[in-house]
Amino acid sequence: MSKILTTIPARFDGIHVQLDVAVKLEPNTRLLVTILDEEISNEALVWRAMKASEAAFARVWDNEEDAVYDRL
Repeated sequence: MSKILTTIPARFDGIHVQLDVAVKLEPNTRLLVTILDEEISNEALVWRAMKASEAAFARVWDNEEDAVYDRL
């Protein structure tokens, strides 16, 4: 994956976290998991929120000042 931070929808089936979209992950890939409140049940709302946040995350994560950390 070429992006530093990518958000995808997923669900917990009681045993495993199931990704709702196909994503190629290498073994031991580090992930962040956000638990959504049950009241947020409108999937379209979740997708819109994720899409709306992409530009903000890109500005925060993709800047010259923090680029030094990419080389560590």
